[in-house]
Amino acid sequence: MITPKNATRPEIWQQLNPQLTISTGIDPVVAVDEIGAGDGGFVGGELSDRFWDEGYFLIEDILPRDELAKLRLGIETLVSNGMSPALIYLYDEAWQVFRRLKPLLSHFLGERVALLPHFWAWHVDPGQDGRGWPPHRDYQGESVVGDDMLISLSLWVPLSNASPDNGCMYVLPRSFEKCYDLVVTKPEDVFLQDVRALPAGPGAVMGWRQDLYHWGGRASKHASEPRISLSLEFQNAVFDPLADQLLDLEKAPEFMDRLGLIASQFEKYQHMQSIDADTVNWAKAVLENYSVSRGG
Repeated sequence: MITPKNATRPEIWQQLNPQLTISTGIDPVVAVDEIGAGDGGFVGGELSDRFWDEGYFLIEDILPRDELAKLRLGIETLVSNGMSPALIYLYDEAWQVFRRLKPLLSHFLGERVALLPHFWAWHVDPGQDGRGWPPHRDYQGESVVGDDMLISLSLWVPLSNASPDNGCMYVLPRSFEKCYDLVVTKPEDVFLQDVRALPAGPGAVMGWRQDLYHWGGRASKHASEPRISLSLEFQNAVFDPLADQLLDLEKAPEFMDRLGLIASQFEKYQHMQSIDADTVNWAKAVLENYSVSRGG
């Protein structure tokens, strides 16, 4: 069992998922292939048109499936050992997925892209009445300036097939919400015919402005596989920080900082995700150990 005390030893996590890596903090930055515009990447104009009209984009087959398969196995191993899928962010490859997408992020956020310390991973299990997060907006403040300058953006990456059967993402397109008399504040405000399901498979990436109303579905017990996915948030660093701490897209946090960041997510997202008391207490103990290690 990985206790709050031995959780600070990277070799324990490395043994759990040997197909993944954990950098030491003194390792050089690992080069990853960035996925840009053009062949095999994305078409910026088409993405922008839909994004500014409906508030989101979905690109199929842009990320390397072999790398995503390693992360899927990593999450399945964590879950089978009674641990949260969010702990996948201890591994380099979880951060590298999003670093590959720097050209896409820069297309929407400009050249000064920073990571917000807001992230999660899901393993929506059909056999456990699994469901995604309830209807919400990622940020309640302003996420855009005018009609064409983005402050913050969320990215969502499926590691398995995400379908209506196992709880794919759903959105209320902004082009529909703009026609409502009042801003949507609760699910009952949404006209059901306006809801759009966004099925996607490994290799895809989905992005939305942080004021888009969206949610994850509930999985059917007849679904053939769990919905496994990652999400991370970003901002244009030209604007005032939207969090106390911004992270560097070019270099992921070192191991102990990753552990501290992950542990802090559990309390933050308790209102969105059912988290058992043992996991919450584990995270609190990890944070205490992290604070001591940093002289806090």
